[in-house]
Amino acid sequence: MQAIPTGDYEQVELYFSCSKLKDLDYVGKSDPQVRVFLQTNGQWGLVGQTETLQDNLNPTFKKTVLVDFIFETKQPLRFEVHDIDGPHKSEVIGTVETTVGDIMGARKQTLTLSLHNKSSKMTGTLNVKGDKTGSSRNVVFWQWSGVKLMNTDGWFGKSDPFLRFFKIRDGGDPLQVHETEFIKDNLNPIWKMCQVADDRLCSSNHSRPIRVECWDNSKSGKHNFIGTVDITLDELKGGKKDFVLSNPKKSNPGTLRLLSFSLEIKPSFIDYLRGGEQLNLVTAIDFTGSNGVPSQPNSLHFINPNGTTLNEYQRAIIEVGQIVLAYDTDKAVPVHGFGGKPHFPTLNQPAVSHCFPCSGNPANTSAVGLDGIMQAYMYAIKNVELSGPTYFNPIITEALKVASANLQAEADVYTILLILTDGEIHDMDATIETLVSASRLPMSIIIIGVGGADFTKMEILDGDTGNLKNSRGEKAARDFVQFVPFRKFEHDMSLLARHVLAEVPEQLVQFKALNGLKPRVAMM
Repeated sequence: MQAIPTGDYEQVELYFSCSKLKDLDYVGKSDPQVRVFLQTNGQWGLVGQTETLQDNLNPTFKKTVLVDFIFETKQPLRFEVHDIDGPHKSEVIGTVETTVGDIMGARKQTLTLSLHNKSSKMTGTLNVKGDKTGSSRNVVFWQWSGVKLMNTDGWFGKSDPFLRFFKIRDGGDPLQVHETEFIKDNLNPIWKMCQVADDRLCSSNHSRPIRVECWDNSKSGKHNFIGTVDITLDELKGGKKDFVLSNPKKSNPGTLRLLSFSLEIKPSFIDYLRGGEQLNLVTAIDFTGSNGVPSQPNSLHFINPNGTTLNEYQRAIIEVGQIVLAYDTDKAVPVHGFGGKPHFPTLNQPAVSHCFPCSGNPANTSAVGLDGIMQAYMYAIKNVELSGPTYFNPIITEALKVASANLQAEADVYTILLILTDGEIHDMDATIETLVSASRLPMSIIIIGVGGADFTKMEILDGDTGNLKNSRGEKAARDFVQFVPFRKFEHDMSLLARHVLAEVPEQLVQFKALNGLKPRVAMM
């Protein structure tokens, strides 16, 4: 989950590394992850987290976290370092608190903070570096190879080389901004094509040096240094291809060769809107029995007869719908239910359905505007028998048909599936399989957890800890699922909508980039 912009403020990017973490694992070493919390109006909210690094007590994380920098406001931060033991289980290694101002006011914008556990015992150190984010939209696309790289594995094999790229700052320590995959047993590797924003590499000044380090991903867990070289984007634009590595302890560690290079303007969300992109909202509502009998006031589906208060489903629909519908010209929203037995005049069935129209009319599933969605929901409450279990895959599959048809028709329509649910998902494996295969389609999925149930499995679908992976190890091409528990924001509905929708613009841009789709108008 990315930080939520709160105004026209500068943003800073936080980089993390740890040292001498306490090992909480009996077998192997801890698998650390840093979670970042920002305090707003006295309440802590998660604004971002790093990836998880396996078996590493001295990790340097690649994933960064963005936060606003508001000079005139104290912005408390809490960092938690977790040992991730599985998708449902983690253990806190240590925590520490500071402020955004403390980081940006520190020498070289770098703080070394002591982590402590609940018993106040020191459990390691956390190093935090802050760097202002730029506004450049230039993106570097490049592919590198190695030529006759040094072997650090002796007689028993060959190096498994990978590259690290560093931004060199005035008066500050270099910041690692990108890392390639490693190529196993290969002294002449070819790494995958990758992209990095130019201001992350060199603050948009293409004559500034960029440090490239080549390392061997040693089987022992301790990386071995092969060599380093400083390059500039101006050199690459001028056609230079070969860069000789240096190593103070070894001669001839090898050469890095640039196989391809381009510098392009990255389209923005607004560019696609200017080109005619539309957002298409699809709503799915949970009618499982765990919601409680709708006629009872303690039910999550209880409709107040006086209309003075709204239930959580109604409030969530309004907050998200009113924003998304601003980008939908016809305001037509398919409204589906799942987990109930439909007993409409035109659709009556004794078995539970995991995807049915709240209109009761399979030939006309759409409602018009917010009022239409609310009317369809209240109509369904009167005509659906709550049942179960909670299956997501059928409703997601139905929405994917719409997204797939739009892609094939080359229509500029991006689907947003809003799932409102009160409980635990019972078809997780099938859902993950579908999501992985659908990650290249024009769609984002927003899941809002209504009520106070255990939503642990929903966190797995939200790809903030890494893109989803199916049973065969295939990864989703992008993260396009966002989960938010309603009650975390029930006292400030504007925050709910902002957290729910914060990632949608970037998800749309990522989809376009994956499919090579440019805006239909010139970028400004």
